[in-house]
Amino acid sequence: MNKKIILYVVVGILVLGLLVLTFFPGITYAIRDSGKIGEDICSPESGYTPESWYEHMSHHPNIYAKCLK
Repeated sequence: MNKKIILYVVVGILVLGLLVLTFFPGITYAIRDSGKIGEDICSPESGYTPESWYEHMSHHPNIYAKCLK
């Protein structure tokens, strides 16, 4: 009986995680970028042009406040 409950909880957490990633696909970038410090966060990531990186940063003003000034 306890094994079924644990299995349901694990499956529920996985489903909830997949739903969050589906509805908020950019959350992985925000989480990854939130740990950077200094000027490193202002430089464009690989695959971004400077313009598209600035647009990306404008969607996360709480993380990139220093870069957007």
